[in-house]
Amino acid sequence: MASTDARLIPYKNAAWRVTFPILDADGDPVSGATGLDSEVSKDGASFADCTNEAAEIGSSGVYYLDLTNSEMNADTVAIRVQTSSSGAKTTIIVAYPQEADDIRASVTHWAGSAVASPDTAGYPKVTVKSGTGTGEVSLSSGLVTLAATGLDNVVCAEPGAVPSLTANLKTAVSWLLALARNKVTQTSTTSTLRNDADSSNIATSTVSDDGTTFTRGKWA
Repeated sequence: MASTDARLIPYKNAAWRVTFPILDADGDPVSGATGLDSEVSKDGASFADCTNEAAEIGSSGVYYLDLTNSEMNADTVAIRVQTSSSGAKTTIIVAYPQEADDIRASVTHWAGSAVASPDTAGYPKVTVKSGTGTGEVSLSSGLVTLAATGLDNVVCAEPGAVPSLTANLKTAVSWLLALARNKVTQTSTTSTLRNDADSSNIATSTVSDDGTTFTRGKWA
């Protein structure tokens, strides 16, 4: 625990440094308070001694107390700092540590500019920054521009079978490439697509010809 644990709003189950004065009956700070006794109550439970004790900042009458994660693991944390110094009053501090679900934000400005109204309630409106740097997307007339080198690096692989109707783009293009460049054999009943090496079949399709209409079935 350290000064970095000090924050305006404490977090639940996180160490917290709280700073406060110890005052006398006239409201004056009490320096050098003796017999300090710091206690904590969690969610209305009985007060128990804190792991750490309050410490004075110089001779100012202002003190700080470091509370542990465990002591802050509650929705309501009550702190009582007592002293045996004559005339000094007991200091009471009540904190309501926040959790993620406790935080509500209604943002109206971002970096000094008004936030754009969302197209759908509850969803922020995001504008993509056009460019070629980190975190940017290259845009042209509202369309995403793909680098030619990126497309050039996509390598097709010869299909071993007929792709499904929902195949990805690479698989679909590979199938079209095989149909366009590979050998196709034809008999009176069957079309056969051969592989690139002409060593085996990739797929076949039944055909029929009634003298008027030539029909080829699905590749399988």
